[in-house]
Amino acid sequence: MAERKSLIPTPDLPETKNALAVLESAMAPDVYRCSTGMRFSDNVKYVRWEFPPELDSIYLMQITDVQFGQIMCRYDRVLEFRDWILAEPNRFMLWGGDMIDAGTKLSIGDPWEQIAGPAAQVYKFAEVWAPARHRILGFVGGNHERRAFTYGDLGSEIARVLRIPYSMGRQFIDIYYGKHQPFKISLWHGSGGARTKGAVAQVLDRFMQQGDSQLYLMGHLHQPLIMPAWKQYRDPKSQKIQLQKVIGALGSSFLETWGTYAEVAGFAAHDVLMPCAHLEPNGHWEVILK
Repeated sequence: MAERKSLIPTPDLPETKNALAVLESAMAPDVYRCSTGMRFSDNVKYVRWEFPPELDSIYLMQITDVQFGQIMCRYDRVLEFRDWILAEPNRFMLWGGDMIDAGTKLSIGDPWEQIAGPAAQVYKFAEVWAPARHRILGFVGGNHERRAFTYGDLGSEIARVLRIPYSMGRQFIDIYYGKHQPFKISLWHGSGGARTKGAVAQVLDRFMQQGDSQLYLMGHLHQPLIMPAWKQYRDPKSQKIQLQKVIGALGSSFLETWGTYAEVAGFAAHDVLMPCAHLEPNGHWEVILK
């Protein structure tokens, strides 16, 4: 049997002090105004972003279930998505968790299928995304960030290094741009083991019933899906019952299926597909899979 080779180039993993120095030199500066509200210690639940009208439109790309550090992570696609974000000034990201693999002896996958230990994965992953850290509008942790319990919550460490708003659970993000005053987003990694499309849709639908967001983004289940709906609300000005468009969306993952735990666990084979919302200043918006 041929030896499997990592799809991620074997990184030069320096000591933490050197890793932080490399990261600091690669970090992009903040550009747009961000403020935070409700939080519990390092867990930021409420995030507000303000964007100038000079931007012709805004793209909000979900990046989820990268599982960086697993030898079968599609590293080429990671760089492709990062470079797409950086190509234009109006492209931004929302991170959905499981950004690193952080395999352990107790994990479903083989710990020997890691390019490095969990702590080293944090710094190498942060180094890859440091040039785009000012485009990350929100970040929620997944089960992979938490499963290397010896290190604590590694999602919190990624966020600390990159200086981005992070929540272990859910995060609520308001985008103020044009007539979007605001555009409301709920971000959650997801949970459970749904495999069929109907079961995946049920998990997403339950998430969409919570809160008053327009866009609900979820990951975890590795099956791309966009699900539109309408919510009724009272408009006291017009004294009418109005309809609000609501969309729930779920990204796939950056992990190869064949020859990994994803195949063993019964995940459907897929390419990388991530939800991308497009906001126009006139208040119109749509979501596609990209």
